[in-house]
Amino acid sequence: MRKRQSFLQGALILMAATVAVKLVGALFKIPLSNALGGEGMGYFNTAYGLFAPIYALSVSGFPVAVSRMVAEQGERGRFRDIRRVLKVSFWLFLLTGLLGLAVMLVGARPFVALVGNAGALPAVLAIAPAVFFGCLMSAYRGYYNGLRNMTPTAVSQITEAVVKLGLGLGLGYAALYFAGREYGERGTVFGRAAGSALEAQSFSLQYAAAAAVLGITVSTAAGLVYLLLRHRIRGDGITKAELAASPAPMPGEKVLKALIAIAVPVCLGSLVTNLTSLIDLASIMNRLGEAIRRDGGMVFAMYEGLLPAGMGTGALPNYLYGAQSFAVNVFNLVPSLAAALGVSALPSVTAAWTRGNRAEIGRSVESVLRITALLSFPAGIGLSVLAKPVLLLLYGSRPQEAMIAAPVLRLMGIAAILVSLSSTIGSMLQAVGRQRLPVYFMLIGAGVKLSLNFFLVAMPQVNIQGAPVGSLCCYSCMVVLGVIGLCRSTGVRLRVGSVFLRPGAAALLCGGGAYAAYGLLDGRCPLAVSVGGSIACGGVIYLVALVLLRGVEKSDLMMLPKGEKIAKLLAKHRLIG
Repeated sequence: MRKRQSFLQGALILMAATVAVKLVGALFKIPLSNALGGEGMGYFNTAYGLFAPIYALSVSGFPVAVSRMVAEQGERGRFRDIRRVLKVSFWLFLLTGLLGLAVMLVGARPFVALVGNAGALPAVLAIAPAVFFGCLMSAYRGYYNGLRNMTPTAVSQITEAVVKLGLGLGLGYAALYFAGREYGERGTVFGRAAGSALEAQSFSLQYAAAAAVLGITVSTAAGLVYLLLRHRIRGDGITKAELAASPAPMPGEKVLKALIAIAVPVCLGSLVTNLTSLIDLASIMNRLGEAIRRDGGMVFAMYEGLLPAGMGTGALPNYLYGAQSFAVNVFNLVPSLAAALGVSALPSVTAAWTRGNRAEIGRSVESVLRITALLSFPAGIGLSVLAKPVLLLLYGSRPQEAMIAAPVLRLMGIAAILVSLSSTIGSMLQAVGRQRLPVYFMLIGAGVKLSLNFFLVAMPQVNIQGAPVGSLCCYSCMVVLGVIGLCRSTGVRLRVGSVFLRPGAAALLCGGGAYAAYGLLDGRCPLAVSVGGSIACGGVIYLVALVLLRGVEKSDLMMLPKGEKIAKLLAKHRLIG
């Protein structure tokens, strides 16, 4: 008999992998940001900002569609259909990947012209093949997730991260080194004539960003190779007896139609976590240009002492966009952890929905939302109250960009909570067959975000600081609509106090404690000690507050290893709800 992972086992595996991936990613992004600065990261993020939503389809969109179909057929004992789903999805995503690659290659030049950042062209071209590799990975990741085996997905993600770290950083630093040496010897940068040292530096940063992006492309290929080898060597765990007892599979055409019917709205819904970055990419630099045209003196005055010497109005939008990415790099960790919860929850909720077990669905919905809140509330509030010291700690060699990014992170910390909730809600709506609802909510949020970006970023006194305001309002709308849609779709009546208010109160105490601790330590200890001590203090306060407020329920603990013993101990002292 195949061993299937429970919701929380799968979630813990994916979250452990996500933490590992994000730590490795930080070891990639932080040194890279320190090396490239605001200008270089502007080029890098223009390419990555285009790639990220497309890649989201391959890591959370397409796999969710495959996972849902596999989970449904597995619950019905139709194991031959499960194998057919893998075969059909592989060829479908192969064609999709080739189409995506072609679109990125052909559209690269018009795209960089549209966003007003022509220097990002080499980086956009370098990242295009990653779309192809990512799409192929989708079939296998979704297949194993649907079988409730999250380990292959986790290992492939870690493989990607490690290759990206080694190769991406290595190529980026090598490009800077050889560009500098060539300019010193011949006055050119990779064969491109530079009229001044400032122009040579700009060319060097463009190619260094492209080289770092190339490391990302190779890393996606490495993740695909692992999954292909893993499937060939170890298979999928479906036994001969299960196949023999399974009825004849559906025709491939029927599987294809069902897969597309699920995949299209699910893939659009998977853009949720990348929605704001995509809109920012499409609008920020153009609207910053408008702000500078209206009153460039005011914009320069806002960042007096924080801009490179000799920077002109033409280069300022790319620099501010790159500086904003310093905050985005930190912000992205929180939604990534919540996404792991959503991916793991989907097969379990789908199985309960297929069985028609409403009581089980209700318990699952509340538990998933509460665990998401327990993780995201303290993390988001902590980022908000410690935004400036965290950024200065991580980007010590780029204090100017860190100072520009600090006000952005203060608001994005709160937005991280909302992104996490909207992502998890979207996954559960997909699990119960309401995959169109997250798309509608996303479109409403996108309209709010785009409208606020259009007006706020173009205001000289607001400029780049308007982007997180739009994100906050966007995801607020999506969470409110998502909760209403989820409750109506499942018939669940959420206990708001248990799911949101108790974790929220504990998180506010955590944030207040961390802020107070930093105020006491700042100036008396090194920055790393001040930040680390503040986080530790906030964490202790949070755990104590959770216990005193009875923010964790017995059903949550029962999903943990040895959770029954923990639950009995806390229940004995009346410390769990």
